[in-house]
This record gives sequence, C-alpha cells and structure tokens, in this order.
Amino acid sequence: MEDIAKAKKAQTKLNNYAQEINPHIRQFFARELKRPFGVSSSEQQISREILTHLKEYCLRPGKRLRGALVLAGNQLINGDNYTKDAITGAISVEIIHTSLLIHDDIMDLDDTRRGKPTTHKYFSKMHEEQYNFGDKDHYGESMAIQIGDIALLLGFNVLAESTIEPKLRLQVLNRLLRGIIHTGYGQAFDVTLGAIGNPQEQDLVDLHAAKTAIYTYENPLHIGALLAGAQKNDLSLLSQYAIPAGIAFQLQDDILGLYGNPEKTGKAADSDLKQKKPTLLIKKAFEFGGDDQKRHLKKIWGKTNLTSNEANEAREIVESTGSLAYSQKLSLEYAEKALSTIPKMKAKGWDPDSIEFLLGIVLYTVNREL
Repeated sequence: MEDIAKAKKAQTKLNNYAQEINPHIRQFFARELKRPFGVSSSEQQISREILTHLKEYCLRPGKRLRGALVLAGNQLINGDNYTKDAITGAISVEIIHTSLLIHDDIMDLDDTRRGKPTTHKYFSKMHEEQYNFGDKDHYGESMAIQIGDIALLLGFNVLAESTIEPKLRLQVLNRLLRGIIHTGYGQAFDVTLGAIGNPQEQDLVDLHAAKTAIYTYENPLHIGALLAGAQKNDLSLLSQYAIPAGIAFQLQDDILGLYGNPEKTGKAADSDLKQKKPTLLIKKAFEFGGDDQKRHLKKIWGKTNLTSNEANEAREIVESTGSLAYSQKLSLEYAEKALSTIPKMKAKGWDPDSIEFLLGIVLYTVNREL
C-alpha cells in the first residue's frame, strides 16, 4: 500500500509538471506561427498547416514524462525549484519527442496516436479531401517524414536560440544531440530485430536499454541536471538510475501494448500483434507454450485483419503460458535496480522532494493500469 501511495503521489506531481510545461509549448508554437516560412503565400500556407498540426499533435494529452524528468533532474541538483533554463530544456525535449513519435508511427504502421490520427494518416486524409493528383498514402507518409524532421530541428533550435550561457548551452546541446543519435541507432536495432523475427531475450533487453532507457530517462535527467551545474559523477549516478528504470518502463509499456485500455493508452491494444512486433511477451509465449498454443499464436501473430476474438485468444495464450507473469517479474526486477540508487542520491544531499519523485515514478511506471 505504501508503494501505491508513493506511485500516486508521483503521478500527481507528473501531472503538475505537465501543466507547467504545456503553456510554454503553446507559446512556442504561437511565436512560430507568426513567422511561417515561404517565398509565396502558398508556401507560407503549407508552413502554417505544418505548424498548426505540430502544435495540435504535441499538445495531445500525454504524460510529459521526458519533460518532467528534465525539470526533476534540474531541481534534484538545484534545490527548492527548477530554473528557467530547465523549462527551455523541457520544451526542447518534448518537441523532439513529437518528432520521433511521428516517424515511429510510420514505421509501426499506426493509425492513431493518443486517440487521434497519426501525422501520415492526417495528411493522407487531407490529400483525399483537397487534392486530386497522386497517391494519398504516399503523400501522407512523405509529409510525415518532412514534418518529423522539422519538429526535430525545431526542438534543437529551442535550445540553440535560448539565453542559456553559451558554454553551458553548447554542452547541453551536444548531450541532447548525442542522446538522440543513440536513440536513432536503437530504433534501427528495433527495426532489425523485427526483420530477424525471433530475437533472443537479451537482444530485447539490450534494445530497451539502448532506446527507451537513454531516450526517456537518461537524456532528460542529464539535460536538467547539467542545466543546474551537475558534474560527471552526478551524471553517472543518474545513469545508474535511468537505465534500469527505462528498461522497466518499456517492459511495462509492451504489456500495456497488448493488455492496455486504448482509451487510456491512446493506441489500439492489438497493434503490436498486427505488426508482428517481437516483444518479450511473444518471445516467452512461444518458449513456454505447448504445441497447440504455439501453433495458434503463430497464426494470430502478424495477422493484419485480426479480429477482436483472435486478439483475446492471443492475450489468453500469453497469460496462460506464464509469459505475462515473466515480463511483469522482470520489469519489477529492473525497477528494484533503479530504486537501489535512491540511498546514494540521498547521501549526496540532493533535493528530497525530487528524490521522492524519482522513486515514485518508477513505482508508477511499473504499476500503470492494464
């Protein structure tokens, strides 16, 4: 019960962080919309269309976990509150997050994100309604690739144009750039594992470390901490927390991808099955299952016209083989590794409220509702 209380407290603070970040994102896009690029009015109209969509997409209801960890990492070192520069870092990280989600939606063949159309589907529909030449789906994907690139560079531009002291600004930019480069390599590894079809368990754990852990936890915490004057040994301790926390997060995220409520997750609960995504849940179901279970799961996994009954059958197989329990147990083990760093943070004299948030956020992420 104590863990649940700490998780709920962290969730409340996470929501508060989101409410603090969102107005600044709105202000950023309001400024950008006042200076649309284009030689002609037609080009400027396309720029406005892109920025309007990016604003809507970026402000869709979400946890704002990455932006929140920038603020928490800053407050952790700074003390009572986070600095103005930390808000700049949070905006930058969240806009970059939007960029990566837009590209991820194309690679995952997803139709919805946070309950609304993905960017490629949005612009495919625009083509269908407004234009009469060419292929609507190709147009949608082409626009999404470009818009994702624009969002990525806008995110970095937030920091580049900021009033952060020049030497520190360059240090933070380089750290952020390197983190996103690593995320790109991680995403490429993810796509390749999908092509392999039957990766090893360690491959999947390594993927979560290389991609989610760095991108969702380590990078934002480092950005926030650097903006508060963190030293190399401080960043090392944050990494000891962030990497296992990120692995635990992604293992739970894959569980939600199969068992979650679409109204809460914003994504269909059968998309991972349709995409033949090689998650640990599927890996272990094939490993633990009987011959009949494996044959049936093989027919369902990757079926693009999957029925709701078939999706439920797959869920039942994953659970009855013990695969669901295995993933849940592993997620908790990595959560415990992350939490083992909490006493070290306290020994450094870091901000107690921020330490409590980092503790609670791990408990929250591994206990998110199914």
